[in-house]
Amino acid sequence: MKFNLPFVFNYGDHNLGAHIFKYVILPSVSLTIIALISVNSQLWITSAIHHFYIELFGTLLAGILAFYYMSRAQTLNDKFSLFIGIGFLVTALIDLLHVIVSYVYMDEILFLKYFIPQTWFAGRLFLSAMLSIAMIKYTFFSSLTPVTKQQITSDIIKEKKISKLLLFYLIIVTLFASIIAVSSLFVVFPLSVIDNIPLHRPYEIFPLALFLLSLYYFYKNGIYKNKDVFYTSIIISIVFDIFGQIIMSYSGHHFDTAHNLAHVLKDSSYFINIIGLALSGVQYNTRLRETNEILSIQYQKVKESEKMKDEFINIAAHELRTPIQPILGLTDIMYSKIKDEDQRELLDIIIRNAKRLKRLTDNVLDVTKIESQSLVFNKAKLNLNNVISDVLKEYVNKNITQEIAKIVYDFKPKNDIIVEADKDRLSQVIHNLLDNALKFTYYNQMIFVIVALNKDKEQVTVSVKDTGEGIAEEILPNLFSKFKTYSTTGTGLGLYICKNIIELHGGKIWAENNYDSKGATFRFTLPIIK
Repeated sequence: MKFNLPFVFNYGDHNLGAHIFKYVILPSVSLTIIALISVNSQLWITSAIHHFYIELFGTLLAGILAFYYMSRAQTLNDKFSLFIGIGFLVTALIDLLHVIVSYVYMDEILFLKYFIPQTWFAGRLFLSAMLSIAMIKYTFFSSLTPVTKQQITSDIIKEKKISKLLLFYLIIVTLFASIIAVSSLFVVFPLSVIDNIPLHRPYEIFPLALFLLSLYYFYKNGIYKNKDVFYTSIIISIVFDIFGQIIMSYSGHHFDTAHNLAHVLKDSSYFINIIGLALSGVQYNTRLRETNEILSIQYQKVKESEKMKDEFINIAAHELRTPIQPILGLTDIMYSKIKDEDQRELLDIIIRNAKRLKRLTDNVLDVTKIESQSLVFNKAKLNLNNVISDVLKEYVNKNITQEIAKIVYDFKPKNDIIVEADKDRLSQVIHNLLDNALKFTYYNQMIFVIVALNKDKEQVTVSVKDTGEGIAEEILPNLFSKFKTYSTTGTGLGLYICKNIIELHGGKIWAENNYDSKGATFRFTLPIIK
């Protein structure tokens, strides 16, 4: 699983000078003393077996770092960590070759004089190159200002180009370091060790320059502004690597003071990295826990707000529905007594809008019951044929077909279809689907709404097919969601209620456009009782 969590990359108001003094200058003071001590080549002389153990320890640390850096890169989708992880992986492999060959040829003093410096140089060169690439190109702190969509697109294109270029550089550096490491078994490179000048190992200048370059870009790209201890450990380890290279450059004999102290500084650099990664993991988990606690508190507040909203809507819907019934009852009485057609038309307007308001309040109440899981069904065994027939008769009796379209139904069941359901709720679903079909047919045209019923062994399917305008493709996937509608007058609650009613009966409901003709078809299924 991958996480891109904003609190991992935390920006703060850091003083550049204070940061350099604390994490670069102060460590450099003690390391300078070690560098001065290293001038005395006879102060600490070890043997080939001691070198073997020191290098073996460093190889194990490099392997551990490669694993943890790549794990971090995978978890956080972080290319910065990925490049450093690759650097440690290849370095660990080169160091492993260095360890094995040094142990096997422990007695070949002349061979080791050149093999050890050359493989050391190969490993240091690759690691310093990967650090430099990571610092220069894969930093995400250089732009702290808001960006536009065009800038984001431009940055994505630019990053792809950079990625290709860096891949090329990575391949070149890998091949170069690998060739140096392997060829060190057979070839003595010119000037790899010079006996008669203070700078005995001039090749160490190249990794030193790359370590300095990575230090420069650490501050230039603002990486120091990050509060994660992971980045602090990186900069301290780079300082150790810089002094390790300086000290190693004037090691005139293998296993002398400079040689040994440079190895100790390299292993110390690795160890600092490991400590930083471990503390960063603790820091990450602490922030994650704190964030989860904040989100939990906010979630509880949202739930309380939702509950208050539902309670308010429920009360408001009840209060709205209370006066609607008297309005409908009184207007019906007035309608029966008034003979004037103009006055009857006015009463028709009142009745239609009162019924519309009643449907709206009923839908709102149903939605609140669904979301509070308090919708109650009075389920009983019933014949689905009778439910559908009763609904269709209501539409015929109301003479709706004269206003919109003619209902034609392919409904001639030969056998009873018994389901366990709430009759009123099923009727509500069928009413809603028929109303939708009629709503979206053209006026003054013979448009057909077809109700068909198909039965198989496990379930029954009810279809309502119209020949209207159909459903827009962008609306179709969310058609049964709350407040999603393709009508200018609808609320988007009817189909949401239908979906919940059918699913609570153990069925499913869906819609699709008729590709062989105009219009759309709504279908729902119900389990049958055998």
